[in-house]
Amino acid sequence: MTAQVEIRSGSVADLDALSAALGQRDYFTDHLARQDDGRGVLPVAWLDGRPVGDGFLSWESAEDPEVRRRLPGVPELGHLEVVGPLWGRGIGTALIRAAEATARRFGHDRLLLGVGVDNPGARRLYERLGYVDWGHGTIVGTWLERDHDGRLARFSASTITRKDPRPMWMM
Repeated sequence: MTAQVEIRSGSVADLDALSAALGQRDYFTDHLARQDDGRGVLPVAWLDGRPVGDGFLSWESAEDPEVRRRLPGVPELGHLEVVGPLWGRGIGTALIRAAEATARRFGHDRLLLGVGVDNPGARRLYERLGYVDWGHGTIVGTWLERDHDGRLARFSASTITRKDPRPMWMM
């Protein structure tokens, strides 16, 4: 890449740009409101003035009861995405590192994230960054998402990874 990627928290002023580049207007509307309410942070990767990736670092309790029980109070990085043509260029790594730094600034020494069992590429990235399987099996979750074209999608199972700064964990 010739240009520098900038990672910063998204804002309501970014909603149109986020929706145009990444789709999922409802998702961004909801998560920007959560950020404004202090329930998390929406780091966004910007390249040449346009968003090219994002994630959401949630301070809220994990939705899954097993995760809440085993990792209470641990922030969760979710919805990590980078636009397809830019995969493999360090943008996902930059988003994860920014989320880790934010978690530390807020006094957290651990972080968790889920990775779809059908997403070995993401799992390899997380492991390379020091995340490890949480050791308590696969969490079967279902969720609805809208893709860039507005179509509702998918059900998936995920494994939990975790990382401490010494190291952090993967779910």
